[in-house]
Amino acid sequence: MYNLDKVKTTEQELEILELLSHGFKAMEIAKAMNLAEQTIKNKVQTICIKLDSSNRTEAVAKAIRLGII
Repeated sequence: MYNLDKVKTTEQELEILELLSHGFKAMEIAKAMNLAEQTIKNKVQTICIKLDSSNRTEAVAKAIRLGII
């Protein structure tokens, strides 16, 4: 079982996860959050590391299972 206490996500990361869960792409998230597309890609990579996921789809699925989003 994954330890939810070890998952420390920021508000911005939660917002990105939420948008990813609705099918938004990095460019769309960047525009919505007024950030550079590369910044979003970097943050998605960080989210994947924090959730021990190999890709954004797995990260979103894990976040939903854990009740993060």
